[in-house]
Amino acid sequence: MTGDGLVVGLTGATGHIGGRLLARLADDPAVGAIRSVARRPLPPELNGPRVAHVQADVASVAARAALRGVDVLYHLAAQVWAGRGPGAMHAMHRANVEGAINVLEVAPAAAVLAWPANPLPMTEDHLPRPNPECPYAQHKWVAERMWAQGGGRWAVARLAAVLGPHADLRVARSVRGYRYAVPAVRGVTQAVQWLDEEDAVSGLLALGRALVAGAPAVPGRVFNLAPPDWLGAADVARVAGGRVVALPRAGLLRLAEAVRASRATPFGAPPPTGRLRSWVGARNGRRPKS
Repeated sequence: MTGDGLVVGLTGATGHIGGRLLARLADDPAVGAIRSVARRPLPPELNGPRVAHVQADVASVAARAALRGVDVLYHLAAQVWAGRGPGAMHAMHRANVEGAINVLEVAPAAAVLAWPANPLPMTEDHLPRPNPECPYAQHKWVAERMWAQGGGRWAVARLAAVLGPHADLRVARSVRGYRYAVPAVRGVTQAVQWLDEEDAVSGLLALGRALVAGAPAVPGRVFNLAPPDWLGAADVARVAGGRVVALPRAGLLRLAEAVRASRATPFGAPPPTGRLRSWVGARNGRRPKS
């Protein structure tokens, strides 16, 4: 902490939640300086006199140098969707797993890791079982385990699906597609929770403040950030004005990947790499559910 307030580190400020979190931190009188790291430049509206932004790979030496000595670190940087072409999965693993390990090496006084949770209802002590078709979730689960082994004052925020006026345009376009069809796995009960972006940011800020304040019940714990209720496929269709399209699991995954390949949406089911498939199988003992 400087004489002017907390020194806060933030990765992923150019993303949906990271951008909203940076805006709230910039308005917080208790924050003296913000050190931001992201692959892209900050938009002009997020730059300010207390913000020092470094455009760098989160797994790089430059990222570590920018974040060293912060009082609290919020790690939100991630590659959510798999890229295309040779080396795409390796690049995604580097951003999500190696990046998380890299920034933790700066040994912040306190740290908050955020990632989406499994479909709920589930409690904080529930063992996550990332689907093998979702490399992003697998990467975040690996990163969480690595952070837990590293010690220090840290907390994990598992966020429900976040929506709001600042959501990624690709996500917003996909959600609007529910007006036409809500995909579902035939014979499987599914549920989703929608969390407002400002509630997600408020939860992250509360965790960071509690860690800095030395609250004894926070370090080393997992917190679900989600509303108390959830929607099934039929509920989503009713709200959106669409209809449920139920398909066998294998057929739905093939359709999802075909749609992703057409670039209509970023969502899909790319096959997992051998390393991740082996890791998930060894960790969970069996194939995760959808």
